Amino acid sequence: MKIAFVDSGIGGLSVVAKTYEKKSGEFLYYADSDYMPYGALTETVLKDHLAKVTEKLLKADAKVIVLACNTATAVAIDYLRERYKEIAFVGTEPALKPALCFDGNILVLATPLTLKQKRFLRLTEEGKRQVIAPDCSRLAYLIERDYPDLTAAKRFLDNAVAPYLDCGIGAVVIGCTHYAYLEDYIQKNYRLRTVSGSAGVVRQLCRVAPDVCFGGEKLLRVKSGDESGQKLLEERAKFVCGVEVAPF
Repeated sequence: MKIAFVDSGIGGLSVVAKTYEKKSGEFLYYADSDYMPYGALTETVLKDHLAKVTEKLLKADAKVIVLACNTATAVAIDYLRERYKEIAFVGTEPALKPALCFDGNILVLATPLTLKQKRFLRLTEEGKRQVIAPDCSRLAYLIERDYPDLTAAKRFLDNAVAPYLDCGIGAVVIGCTHYAYLEDYIQKNYRLRTVSGSAGVVRQLCRVAPDVCFGGEKLLRVKSGDESGQKLLEERAKFVCGVEVAPF
């Protein structure tokens, strides 16, 4: 009976790392590299594909599945909860509500598919604050390709946000788990505060996951959707999470 995390690559490892700061245990991580980035897929394709991923994780004894991806959550979590009632799903959403604690406009960094979902649009309507969303369509791909050398990703981000830096930004919402690897850069280079949903994901996970899922050694079992990338995934997972890593 295990907790599994899913993302289209290494982005969700940032959520796993946050979880290990609070809890120990043997967790699963499925890096769905063949379908990276999720934001480039249609809603129908993504829903159907995540159902297949869920079937794989059920066979690996997953009891709780964390969609460690804003896009996957926005598009498919309601569908998956309805289809697989026997397991718990924990989603990841842009932390717009915490951003409202700060004065000023809100700069949201998220994929185009996340930004057009009803879940996200409801959050923006509730906030009644100007929400600025630059084009980040290639950012996750650049992070995935080059991590940990993020030179190209930083250059892309600089160009994307440059027109908005004088718009009275009160907070930057990290609306994609891949973008978490640029959070320190955003804080230092743009001198802007950032908010992300990772802490909220961990809190919700601790609420819904059975106690038996936690405890013991910190061991992360990982699997790449692209078998040729398994070794690289294992190296990155150990670097990001700082725990023992093995395949599953």
